[in-house]
Amino acid sequence: MSDTDSVNSVNSIDSVNSINRKDSAEKEIELTDALEKIRGINIFILQMEYELSTKFLNELYDKLIKFNGCSDEDAKYNIGQFSKLLMSGGLGSFKPDLVNGFYNVMSKYWGEIEARRHLHVFGVLYAKFIKGEGEIDSKDIKKGIVDIARESLDKVKVYKDVEINSKGIRNVDVEIYMNPFSELKEYWLYCPEIFHEAYCGTSDDDFRAVQSLLYRKVVLRFIKEQIEEGHIKRKDNNNNANNNVLLFSASEVNTILAIPAVVDDEYKKDKIFGNVIVHHYNHTIVPAGIPHYHNYMFSGLKISEEFNDAIHDKIVNLTEITGKVSDVITGCSIQHTNILRENIFKKFKEKVAYDDVFGNSEGAYVDRWQGENIKEVIRSYENKTGSDKSGNYEELFKHLKENPLLKKKFIDKLLKAKKEQKVKFIDELLKGTFGKINLTRDELKRNNINLSDMPFFTFVRRLVDYKCADIVLDVIEDAKFKEEVIKNNAVIFIGGRKFDIYGNLQEQRVKEIICKDQIMKYHLIFIENYHIFNSHILNQGTDFSGMLSWKGKEAGPTGYAKAQQNGAPTIATVDGVIPERITLIKRDENNKVVEGNGYVVEYEKQARNNEIYPDKTDLAKKIEEACNDYVNDSNSNYGILAFNALKTGMIKSDVRNQAKGLIRIWAKTVSGSAK
Repeated sequence: MSDTDSVNSVNSIDSVNSINRKDSAEKEIELTDALEKIRGINIFILQMEYELSTKFLNELYDKLIKFNGCSDEDAKYNIGQFSKLLMSGGLGSFKPDLVNGFYNVMSKYWGEIEARRHLHVFGVLYAKFIKGEGEIDSKDIKKGIVDIARESLDKVKVYKDVEINSKGIRNVDVEIYMNPFSELKEYWLYCPEIFHEAYCGTSDDDFRAVQSLLYRKVVLRFIKEQIEEGHIKRKDNNNNANNNVLLFSASEVNTILAIPAVVDDEYKKDKIFGNVIVHHYNHTIVPAGIPHYHNYMFSGLKISEEFNDAIHDKIVNLTEITGKVSDVITGCSIQHTNILRENIFKKFKEKVAYDDVFGNSEGAYVDRWQGENIKEVIRSYENKTGSDKSGNYEELFKHLKENPLLKKKFIDKLLKAKKEQKVKFIDELLKGTFGKINLTRDELKRNNINLSDMPFFTFVRRLVDYKCADIVLDVIEDAKFKEEVIKNNAVIFIGGRKFDIYGNLQEQRVKEIICKDQIMKYHLIFIENYHIFNSHILNQGTDFSGMLSWKGKEAGPTGYAKAQQNGAPTIATVDGVIPERITLIKRDENNKVVEGNGYVVEYEKQARNNEIYPDKTDLAKKIEEACNDYVNDSNSNYGILAFNALKTGMIKSDVRNQAKGLIRIWAKTVSGSAK
């Protein structure tokens, strides 16, 4: 496929909706109208895999050093282990970004008090096992890290003897905690007997069903009590007809049991839940993220009889129950939405929605992921240009576009800030923050190797087959490509969160590659310890961020967006949200970049094993092209690409756009006009 074809393949997808065709004033009117329609509604985000805030994790880290006698290295390790308990991949990190996006948008129009009072989140404080790694361990502390975290949270409720009567468990106690450092109403459920591990077992594990049942019992009981006791506000002074609406935004099918109508118990017909709207937010189409139950669990869980037709071949199809009970269904990107409409939720395709003003494709929260060095540059140039400082970044980039000399100076400052953040990443890498690496500072100095001058490529994501770490390693094992990597002084990072044996196999391959050729230890690094407490360092310090996947398998990855918000161009296959966020590079007759923010990797022409994989030859070509742009910078190519990536990351990849789009979808659903 030619470069021109690549542009067409990217842009044709974007034509599904007339997104962003309205001007700012028109968008403001649309958003204001939507917020008025949902005014008074209580919104409940149901998301079991939900990480605690950066502020809390930082304070817990500080406590381990000052009160528990931990070294800096051990404290970082312990916080990393704890953070991995609460999430198995990017979803547990992304969802807090989106909730902060909701809160930010609602606060601007309603004020912080009302935004907080009407937005509620329920996560789970998992207790014992890290998905893909096994039992949690800790270093240099006598008390378990989970117990130290619990005593640092605010306990708001304890329910004794909650009835389960399943899998040999009769009754359990459940504690509910809040984060003292969060402005939001975020709750975490703690019950080590049931919530021992996120996504325990395989996708048909009966214990996942038991976890979802307990989640339902506790969440609905808590909501009911909060309403009856007056803590959840259901009336305001404008006599809004929506005052009694409870909007449940359920993430993934594993939370669908928490919808009042799904289970035949005391909450199904309770008048408190008489006016419920259900939004299903689908995050993935891969089987690991779409569990199903064995048919004998239908009666065991007391699933309501109206969902009997969801039983097929001795399996309870949760996707069918979800489609039936939901009022509206959304995905993570335009491509993902189309797959939901045409495949996963084909029977309910009229319920699948995508916003045509802001879109509702996933992004990242700029304030959380952007490094302080780059933030300082942004603030400085907002002052120089008199730009809006309230988070409307479009004005700043408009001023820079209109003043080429100022833009050039900005790019120089951006590159300097990026290098400073990269040095911080290297420091943490050599300290062992990302796990053991086969490099030392003395060795690098002795061999006159300066990592900060070498182009960094990070393919660090959740380690599952469809995210293609093995394909990157296949390319690296090619002798000709290996020569190019060494010649260009490139450093390729592979690794991330392990989910199953696939991750162990890739780690072993990296060791074997280095064992065969020791020079490769300077050019190939495996990141074995990757989590929410250190991932920002990597995304702030990389030069190029990779996003590869089997065709049609990605939904809305966000790692690339975090790197974009730090000025890192993307190397990606056109899947999931990528077509909406990557602009193909165009060059003039002197090879100078005139447009673009990333490199598109083509897919193979033919399927193998019923999947279409990234083309290895093209991946090698794009990495070499990126190296040339980075190393041979006579045309300032890397600076232009970094600027364009930063602009995309701060405007298009800003998660607040998604929050606005979902608010509009909620408003349409409330008024009966979602589509």
